[in-house]
Amino acid sequence: MNKTLFFFLLLVLIASLPQQTNAQSNNSAIFVTTSWLAEHINDPSIVVLHVAPIRRDYERGHIPGARFLWNGWIFLSNPELSYELLPIEQLETTLEKLGVSNESRIILCGIGGNVNQVARVFVTLDYLGMDDRISILDGGFDAWKAEGKPVTKEIPVYQPGSFTPKLNPSAIVDAEYVKSNLHKSDVSIIDVRAPQFYNGTTSGGHPRAGAIPTAKNIFSGSLVDSTNKMIPMMRIEEKFDSAGVKKGNDVIVYCHSGVSACLVYAAARSLGYTPHLYDGSFEDWSSREDLPIEIPAKQDSIKK
Repeated sequence: MNKTLFFFLLLVLIASLPQQTNAQSNNSAIFVTTSWLAEHINDPSIVVLHVAPIRRDYERGHIPGARFLWNGWIFLSNPELSYELLPIEQLETTLEKLGVSNESRIILCGIGGNVNQVARVFVTLDYLGMDDRISILDGGFDAWKAEGKPVTKEIPVYQPGSFTPKLNPSAIVDAEYVKSNLHKSDVSIIDVRAPQFYNGTTSGGHPRAGAIPTAKNIFSGSLVDSTNKMIPMMRIEEKFDSAGVKKGNDVIVYCHSGVSACLVYAAARSLGYTPHLYDGSFEDWSSREDLPIEIPAKQDSIKK
């Protein structure tokens, strides 16, 4: 190969790298900023879902074009456990009614600091196979409104979507899965509850106090600041490192009942880990006498 051709090919390669990097960043970001959404909001593939516990929170004002998503359409308590996954067919119908299709790019927008509930929707959509087409609006509607970005009370009109789940079955796991991975070196178990629950100081209303054996504590509340925005990802990565979560490990996250663990799940995804949500969480584990519990010897919770 002559020198002229070599340098020409090298320049072509260098010129293409930033474009590829930017495209990947835009498509796969787990947490997106209000500025990013404002820039992309007119993209026809964008579907903003306003996640709220009651419709009135949506009707008071929302991001233009945003569609109301009630928590109970995604996760709901049953007679056995709290906040469990709903039937796949029901989830599929809900998403299609909201105008979601397989090619949609979903932006989940919370309100009033309900970041854990928003993250639970994120995990559910990840389970349904949405993969890199789902993101969480960092700071939610409160940040959007505080920055003076447009707000409306107008209810958008849209066509039903066509959505076919492509399940990621290991995204949501059960007690047997956790039990079978307790002592594997390539799997890290993360207890996201507040330190007093992890250390067994209080049971939190569960039948037994303590933690799942080998679990490390990364308190989910420590991942957000006072405005409910995520702290810098570098600091979150430090928390994982300090907790002894090895790079490349799969992580199993759990909390009291399978909601607050979802924020750590999303953060783990953002850091490149393969996460799994133990849906029943400690509510399920502590109620089963056949499953072991330990009281950590010392408080190794990650607070800062």
